[in-house]
Amino acid sequence: LIAIFLVTLSCATLPSNNIPHEIDTYSSDGMIVGTMSFKNEKPIFNGYLYFYTGENIDRFYGQKAVRVNPAQTIKMKFRPDFFDQEKAVYFFSIKERYGKYQFSIFRLFSNTSYSNSLLDIPIEIDFNIEKGKVKYFGELYFDYRNRTLTFSDQSSRDIPLLQSKYPHLKIEEE
Repeated sequence: LIAIFLVTLSCATLPSNNIPHEIDTYSSDGMIVGTMSFKNEKPIFNGYLYFYTGENIDRFYGQKAVRVNPAQTIKMKFRPDFFDQEKAVYFFSIKERYGKYQFSIFRLFSNTSYSNSLLDIPIEIDFNIEKGKVKYFGELYFDYRNRTLTFSDQSSRDIPLLQSKYPHLKIEEE
């Protein structure tokens, strides 16, 4: 049991593992795809979560999140989908019913053998999901040394890589 527990804890969370390989164009669901990136140094947090909410999310169940957990076997390190110079870059997707949504909180989670801590940073980044479409969102970049969170268009880098990995998705730019 201890070995299974340790293996489970050591696994890095890759949001790209949850990206559907196709979408029903006649559905009332749609999807955004994009990237989350971090300065490629030793991670100091055990979890990075982008919480989002929207008009089609039941308030009873609260917000939903896109999450990255760095690999944590012996020491923490990023194991992203790819590296771009000083960035560790992860693909992500959000598939929901069409409507308006917003990233509202960026959470940093730290877990040591003695304590746990959370730091919630309020953010307001709006996005729309359209019926039966896959739209490119952009890149969310967090540099923890400078404590900066930026949002930018990296479509010229991201869309060809996404289309290579997910050839059945027709990704449109905003």
